[in-house]
Amino acid sequence: MLISAKSGYETGEELFSEEEYPEDLDTLEEFIQSYYLLLDSDSYLKSYSFIDPAKNSLQNDQRALLPFYQKLLELRNGLREQVIIYQIGDSHVQSGYLSGTARSALQKYFGNAGRGLIFPYRLARTNQPDDYQISSPQSFTRIDKPRGMSGYILGNGTESELNIKTNSFFKIDCTYDQALIYANPEATMIFSQQEGIRNLDRAESGDYSIHHLSYQDSGSTSKIKLPMNLNKLYGISLERSESGLLYHSMGVNGAGFYNLLDSPELFKQVSLLKPDLIIVSLGTNDAQGRFRGDVVTKNMENFMRMLKEEMPAVPLLFTLPPDSRKSGKTNKDISATGKILRDYALANNHAVWDLYEVMGSAGSISKWRKHSMAAKDHLHFTPKGYMLQGHLLYQAIIKGYKSFSEKRDN
Repeated sequence: MLISAKSGYETGEELFSEEEYPEDLDTLEEFIQSYYLLLDSDSYLKSYSFIDPAKNSLQNDQRALLPFYQKLLELRNGLREQVIIYQIGDSHVQSGYLSGTARSALQKYFGNAGRGLIFPYRLARTNQPDDYQISSPQSFTRIDKPRGMSGYILGNGTESELNIKTNSFFKIDCTYDQALIYANPEATMIFSQQEGIRNLDRAESGDYSIHHLSYQDSGSTSKIKLPMNLNKLYGISLERSESGLLYHSMGVNGAGFYNLLDSPELFKQVSLLKPDLIIVSLGTNDAQGRFRGDVVTKNMENFMRMLKEEMPAVPLLFTLPPDSRKSGKTNKDISATGKILRDYALANNHAVWDLYEVMGSAGSISKWRKHSMAAKDHLHFTPKGYMLQGHLLYQAIIKGYKSFSEKRDN
């Protein structure tokens, strides 16, 4: 297998009909197990009095996310090797705390297929999640336009190496025995130059090459030699030879619908990952500066048009932007942006997670700040605050999955 397409996703895939529904799928057991998960989750959230956990559920998910829930059920019952999530966002996502918490919690239940997408953000002179490190004795050129699957692209004009090390920051095993490198189509990697691998496959897909390194042993460190003709690095996916869930995430500081429109390559590259669910976590930066609802709507619709052109059948989950301040006051444009996103999502059969309401709605950022969960700028959050949001997202998904299982059992 040359790329991480183990999920078997194909455009237009249909769910089983009632007559074809496999007897192997134990929906009653899934309902029971997810019920106990939620009991533990509710107990954890009781210590946070400033949130509204009663509102922590997905909207329209039982229609929009039905194919995704179906695949999760197949994964749990051994009928599928992988389910893949891709989250795209702004600085709230780039820090890695929100997505990392959601990833580790989901993988503990659905299986750990690997860390997923990583990128040498520090070599690109920007902030990087804490659950891995990438260093190199060489320097690289950061390319911001067009954006790629990781938010940035690294340019490389010489032979170089990347030293990768993962850790258990989110209290989950981050060892891996496979690395997939996404690069320009001319790139060729030489087997003899790589350390500790048993196999190296190469595939081309359109304007890209995918290099699949299989290691002899599972571990948390590796050294990848990049040839001179690999002059554009788009991303690296660290994976495991185990069935489970992959959760890729990409965040760009300052990103919004408005400034991702000139990066059509982004959507082409995301399609290479073959996601079973795309989480769109944008809107905060669209609500800054001089706000015009019609402009936000147009930018969002153009963003969605490009996304759907590449992945028309992939279920989508919109996460609405959290409360924040602008010019020292509650930013009312956040709720206006959230309404635009919700209305669009529901009208186009997408799911919604309303973080704005769950965190306490207008003015709640002050309460989060009082509890050391938000930053001084009343716009960003502390690591602990982002990790709480990641747990809330995980709980909302499990609630939806539990409801899906319950309905299937009836």
